[in-house]
Amino acid sequence: MKIVRVLSALLLLGLLAAGVAGYLVWSEAQAFLEATPSQEREEKVLSIPRGSGPGAVSRLLADNGIVTDAEKFKLFLRVREAAGKLRAGEFRFTTDLTPDEVLDLLINAPEVTYPITLPPGLRIEEMAALVEEAGMGSAAEYTKMARSKDFIAAANLPFANAPENLEGLLVPETYNLGPGADAKAVVEAQLSRLRAIWTPERRALAKQRGLTPYEVMIMASLVEKETGVAEERPLIAGVFFNRMRIGMKLQTDPTIIYGLPNYDGNIRKRDITHPHRWNTYVIDGLPPTPIAGGGLEAVEGVLHPTETKALYFVAKGGGAHYFSKSLAEHNRAVRKYILKR
Repeated sequence: MKIVRVLSALLLLGLLAAGVAGYLVWSEAQAFLEATPSQEREEKVLSIPRGSGPGAVSRLLADNGIVTDAEKFKLFLRVREAAGKLRAGEFRFTTDLTPDEVLDLLINAPEVTYPITLPPGLRIEEMAALVEEAGMGSAAEYTKMARSKDFIAAANLPFANAPENLEGLLVPETYNLGPGADAKAVVEAQLSRLRAIWTPERRALAKQRGLTPYEVMIMASLVEKETGVAEERPLIAGVFFNRMRIGMKLQTDPTIIYGLPNYDGNIRKRDITHPHRWNTYVIDGLPPTPIAGGGLEAVEGVLHPTETKALYFVAKGGGAHYFSKSLAEHNRAVRKYILKR
């Protein structure tokens, strides 16, 4: 009986020890699940290489202060059966996250993107300079693609014929691109936006205006260069349509500038009469290509022009214009807003 009592006591002690050990393991696991590496919120962008397993990801996170313990987080990933859900890419973390919150980001967070803003009214070379400045490839690479006949021919543009270059077709907007984006990625994002703009509805509107989609882009570039005031875009388009309807030349100064190889900020009388492909004081109708990147607002202004009787406009300061129905009224406006100034 004494032996039985001793064995019972030993068994009880073993069970108690196991219980204590189990409690300690559970307690340690709970502490890990509730802990954050820091109470301070510091943001970190980490790049997870392709093919990284639970061990590599856990070490990366621990080394950068996103989790408290690499081995415990590795075990946590396996318990949660998350190994097959890990993704490569750049992701944004903070140092005040619990393991569950870190796992949610690893599985569901969007990749980090980097914005580049290309404003309306810029030429190819001006956009190229901004691309290089943003660290997304060289200006030369961007310009080469925008003027490459082979690249353009394979670009699936929404036009009947391939244009001679991409002037005015690289849609000016803000683009959010993934890590490592280069000049080709920027150009392709802009062309993807161009294709998205030319819906069947906009094609039908262009046809109603007597223009092809490419001609709309040409006129949009003229509108964009003439005004930065949003509400004036459809009004200036209306003036251009009025001029074309009566056989009047478009006579827009930005087209003179576009064809001048050494423009110094002044348009001289000889420049107005100088014949080149884009000079709308000399040629009839639209120039052969756009002269700059027209934004979506300019395209919409051309497709939805203001019904107006105006044939002329002159800058009156602040980016806005005064619109006139007759040459006499226009000349008075020129004297008021330009000559006196």
